[in-house]
Amino acid sequence: MEYIMNSAGTASPCIREYEIETEEDLFKGTAVTLNNGKVKKAENTDTVLGILAESYKVKKEELNPRSGSGRVRVIVSPGMIIAIANKVFEVSEKGTATQINVSGLELPAGADALKGGYIKLISKNETSTNTDHTGLAREIIASSGNTLTVKEGGTPCVGDVYAVIPPCGFDALALCDNGYDFDFANNPGTIAKVVSALPERDYFEICFKETFIH
Repeated sequence: MEYIMNSAGTASPCIREYEIETEEDLFKGTAVTLNNGKVKKAENTDTVLGILAESYKVKKEELNPRSGSGRVRVIVSPGMIIAIANKVFEVSEKGTATQINVSGLELPAGADALKGGYIKLISKNETSTNTDHTGLAREIIASSGNTLTVKEGGTPCVGDVYAVIPPCGFDALALCDNGYDFDFANNPGTIAKVVSALPERDYFEICFKETFIH
């Protein structure tokens, strides 16, 4: 996760220092919460404090005075907007001119959960007969689980690689175990939602639904 700005348009993040309790090294951008007054890696059901402004090493390192200090800097900007890399997949089942079958990603089972989003062609298999050019984005006009109905275009072939770009308001997101990325989920989540997703980018933007500092 990468901080972009807050909801007021301020690009400079508000950073505060906290005590931390962790038995594992944590990377910059990890979502964190508070437990007994100390920072820990967040989970999907937690109220988020913010994201780490720096990586934290548990063991003391000679050239890293922040390591093993028991303190860490956290971006706590209210209404923070964060960039998440687009989710990509390789086609494993040939589609049609208006249908793409998503593989390797969990998508919401509910009807039209991804309607208004986009599918973008990232690369084509050497033997692909797909007539779309690399980088072309096509709007999703309906969805049912991992089957997407899109505006008419080239036929996706096995081995072609696409990115799924969710629509604004999409909230079927689950925090990954590493704490610094999100995956799509089967059901709406409680932790984050999409606030901006433009097909020309290689990322979409999210905000946390609830934070300690509003």
